[in-house]
Amino acid sequence: MSIRTRVILVLAGALALTTILAACTGGPTTEQIVQTAQAQNKIDNAQATRQTVIDAGGDPDAQVEIVIDSNSAAAVAVNNAAATATALAESGVVAEGIGGSAGEIAQGAAFEVLVPDGAAESGVIEVDIPALGSEGVQFVPDMVKITVGSTVRWSHDRRSASSSTSHPGQNEEWDSGDLHVGPFDKGKPIPSFEHTFTVEGCFTYFSLFSEDPGVGAVCVVAE
Repeated sequence: MSIRTRVILVLAGALALTTILAACTGGPTTEQIVQTAQAQNKIDNAQATRQTVIDAGGDPDAQVEIVIDSNSAAAVAVNNAAATATALAESGVVAEGIGGSAGEIAQGAAFEVLVPDGAAESGVIEVDIPALGSEGVQFVPDMVKITVGSTVRWSHDRRSASSSTSHPGQNEEWDSGDLHVGPFDKGKPIPSFEHTFTVEGCFTYFSLFSEDPGVGAVCVVAE
């Protein structure tokens, strides 16, 4: 009998014994064992990364500045907005009502926003962050019109991380941080983040994670 065959038989026997013991003693299920192993792997990887930073002479506790990839959707939107603003300025047109109260020059908004028609919503407005197949991760709806003092709640029920983060330099700023469902979050409330808007204007936002192409806007109007 080869060594490989012996190893396979030993592993199979160990797995069978573990299953029998778990069934007899009311111990952890196979799913719990797998989840525990995955969690331990994440801890081990984090510790290994921390040690690598220390070995290289770095500070593992130092805050890291997040840089938007130059090829990401957010960066492309920012560049396009800058080019559009330059062209409009050269022709004597100034975009208004974006990134601040009406009448202010746009600051920080990644793209021009037209205030949607119809009545504005009040209270708590829900925005989901789903993955839509070939369209990638999007904000649904990607644009909302609300009254001053209303709240937008972004909800995220996937394991891959996303965020709702305002483009910098606007009169309303927010950052949900990492939103995702953890391996042991079954039965817990869906991860969400809320921000209450107190300034009139249209404000754009995106996800800090470069694989998320979606962008969104919140237009805030007086009641």
